[in-house]
Amino acid sequence: MKRKILEFIIAFLFNGIIFSLIHLVIDNDYALNELVKMGVFFGVAMGLFHILILPYIVKRKNRN
Repeated sequence: MKRKILEFIIAFLFNGIIFSLIHLVIDNDYALNELVKMGVFFGVAMGLFHILILPYIVKRKNRN
């Protein structure tokens, strides 16, 4: 359980920061608070994907 929480936090931070930096560099039309909100949302979504969905995909792929 601790491992999954740690994986979620790492995926959340990495994906959220990278997403926000890419939007900051490419589309400089967003305010800082919008970038933070978008980064948090994307980070949570990718963290949940990494914890909940990706292991199922890998398990099904290895089974075939």
